[in-house]
Amino acid sequence: MNKNTLIEKTTDTIAVYEKNDFSFDIYFANNIFQTSQLIKEICEDNKCLVIISETIEKYYYSEIENYFNNNFENKYKIIVIPTTEQNKTMETVLEICKAGKNFGLDRRSLMIGIGGGILLDIVGFAATMFKRKLKYLRIPTTLVGQIDAGVGIKTGINFEGAKNYIGSFYPPVATIIDNNFLKTLPEEHFLCGLAEILKMGIIMDNDLFCRIQDNYKSLIQNRYQLDPMLSKEINYKAVDDMLSELQGNFFEYNLERYVDFGHTFSPFIEEHSNYSINHGIAVAMDIAISTEISFLLDMISNEHRSRIHNLLLDIGYDIYDAQTYLFEKMWKSLDNVILHRGNNLNLVVPTEIGKATFLKERSDISDTLLQTAILSLKEYQERHREMAYA
Repeated sequence: MNKNTLIEKTTDTIAVYEKNDFSFDIYFANNIFQTSQLIKEICEDNKCLVIISETIEKYYYSEIENYFNNNFENKYKIIVIPTTEQNKTMETVLEICKAGKNFGLDRRSLMIGIGGGILLDIVGFAATMFKRKLKYLRIPTTLVGQIDAGVGIKTGINFEGAKNYIGSFYPPVATIIDNNFLKTLPEEHFLCGLAEILKMGIIMDNDLFCRIQDNYKSLIQNRYQLDPMLSKEINYKAVDDMLSELQGNFFEYNLERYVDFGHTFSPFIEEHSNYSINHGIAVAMDIAISTEISFLLDMISNEHRSRIHNLLLDIGYDIYDAQTYLFEKMWKSLDNVILHRGNNLNLVVPTEIGKATFLKERSDISDTLLQTAILSLKEYQERHREMAYA
């Protein structure tokens, strides 16, 4: 463990203390708007601007409103914002800030974001700007939000077609993870989060990978509701693994980050599809590409490579897509990745399930290697589906 980071764990809470910088808690709770006083305990008697997505408004508005009526009386205001990549803009951030100003938020007030990863990124950035930083609470309601956006300290918005180009590092006072929200999550969005969990399993946690391998059908079909204990254990392990990798490097001074696995080719896949391919789905596709590159370089065995590819395909991800796997453009897209990573490629590739390494330089791979990997994935996917339908 990094000497500047302390992580304390109980069965329901992970507390993070970064020396001289910040601290925040991650709570694992159930039915937080029905039987829990956790939000009230965190926010105390301060004013709250509650920002929710349109989906949360549809399914949970009355439940949320009743909770705040009973616990905050006239000290809260709920606003609804659209949450697409196209709305992840400065204009949306300023709408939140305007609502906060009109409601009279002071320096002790909080913003509370209730929604998926896009909403949490937007609210976090608005909190960074408002009155030179306002406290904020994150309540992720999607699986990718719980595992990814709800764990670190990054906030951000898109700018001129570039994802998360403007942003900040600003931790919340807390994150509350409640799997009850997942029961209304569409399957594709659930799969987005499952890809982020698989990412952690592949790079550092064989046990986590095996749990998904053994239980993915039930987890997907029941959206984590059939076996709450197993679901909590999986989320807890994924969050704990994520924090273990982030500790001591929350501000990304070191640009060699294992958590960037699945995030080298995925930005191109998302942007080239005009975001019709969601982030987590693109991450799963990137995992396949990176794994195939590792295999072609004799860095991972065929057994482990096949387990990864087969699980991705069995779950329902594509490991090849003719519309976006354009190797010349994909190769060119690495220019931006290298610029973002301090002039290094730092491509994370698995060496076995539970372990990974870096291909640090662009010269460690080639456009021919990428093309071969893409063609190999095309053939693998075709064979797998032929066998499935045989």
